[in-house]
Amino acid sequence: MRRLNMENSNSVDNPVISTQLSTGTSETGLPLMSLKVLLIFAKEPVNGQVKTRLTPDLTQAQAATLYAFSQGETVAKLSDESYQTVICYSGDKNYFQKRYPSFPLITQGSGDLGQRLQRMFRYHFDNHVQKVCVVGTDSPDLPPAWVLDAFDQLDHSDAVTIPALDGGYVLFGARRECSPLFTNIGWSSAEVLEQTRQRAKDCGYSYRELYQWQDIDDLSSLRTFVQRSSTTLTARYAQRCLRSQCED
Repeated sequence: MRRLNMENSNSVDNPVISTQLSTGTSETGLPLMSLKVLLIFAKEPVNGQVKTRLTPDLTQAQAATLYAFSQGETVAKLSDESYQTVICYSGDKNYFQKRYPSFPLITQGSGDLGQRLQRMFRYHFDNHVQKVCVVGTDSPDLPPAWVLDAFDQLDHSDAVTIPALDGGYVLFGARRECSPLFTNIGWSSAEVLEQTRQRAKDCGYSYRELYQWQDIDDLSSLRTFVQRSSTTLTARYAQRCLRSQCED
């Protein structure tokens, strides 16, 4: 339901991606609630608060700028007219209003990741959304077709994930209230995916995994990403950072 204008975003010096509202607004100007919603969990790119595992190999400022590129490209690439994209933000709302003026924004609120995911999924199911998927902003080259496949899989399964190579997942989706799948999970550990599988089994959710992907987590995965998607703005900026690291 959102289309992005990338014309002013072809520079590795400027991570800002401008957005334009297309269709899908109500008479009040507020976005219409879709039957399918993609949540994008995003943080304000503040030095020292994002991509901290990339430092000190990258400076805090470089890590924050890299995250800003990754965030912008994720929003741009994964927006699609077949579902509504909602940015679930953490940080200063003004930052997100300025950068993504056409997108619905909702604050993640307090609590650990599991509590925030519960809150976002429950809100959308309470508002009669039929399928909800969530991604982060560490996989700017995640194939958009995989997101569509995840939504389609929810015709057959209660929950779906796209596993990450580090033992977590890069996408989670559900077609019904799923709070139990976000409890008793060791977030930021290599056990997230296995614990999610077990929770689905224990709580009676039909569950399916699709594909596998590697997100940007540390220097090794950043180098892999650069090789995999060298033409993206995020990769081009990363290449500059890595070259400066070698020169130092």
